[in-house]
Amino acid sequence: MGKQNNPSMRSHTSLTEIQGNPDLWYRVQVLLHDLSNVGTDILSEKRLSATTNELYISAPYFTEAEATQVLSTLVEPSNPSEESIAPSPNILTATIQTTIHQGLAHFFDKRKASGDSRPCGPHDMLPIYLNVFKLQKGDLKDEKFLGRLRRSGLGDFMSHPAGNTTDGRDGGPMDISQKAKKGKRGKKGHEV
Repeated sequence: MGKQNNPSMRSHTSLTEIQGNPDLWYRVQVLLHDLSNVGTDILSEKRLSATTNELYISAPYFTEAEATQVLSTLVEPSNPSEESIAPSPNILTATIQTTIHQGLAHFFDKRKASGDSRPCGPHDMLPIYLNVFKLQKGDLKDEKFLGRLRRSGLGDFMSHPAGNTTDGRDGGPMDISQKAKKGKRGKKGHEV
């Protein structure tokens, strides 16, 4: 009996479903972009530093419910010995969380021994994340994606669910109306 017959596994999301949710998929791509650019982009560094999960799958990228959904998403196994057990590549048998942990198992052991449970983003995590999410590094350089990232960051809803605008402290750009307000000053430096 394979894992695919387990009723609890049927309730999990598939990667195709995550990809089918444009906002959620965009935020997955932002996470991978940030892992790729943490050493060269201050906003990437700020967003990654604000995470609370050892795999970086948490706020500011995802709500708690979305993080749980992403971590429990079923993917194809990455271990060749597991693949030989599965009769079809379409059978999803491992969660994203399990797959990432398996890919980083040796690294986690070394880091935990030193007292730090978060691995280094770009060097150790990016290749595993690209594989798990079925992306190429070039996908993170797409001009349409990068334009949206420059304009919107992660979007205001992550920092201010009530719909208030952000001032850029969440790693996203400052709202244009706030830039205008901050730029308009009277003769004595008072806001108009």
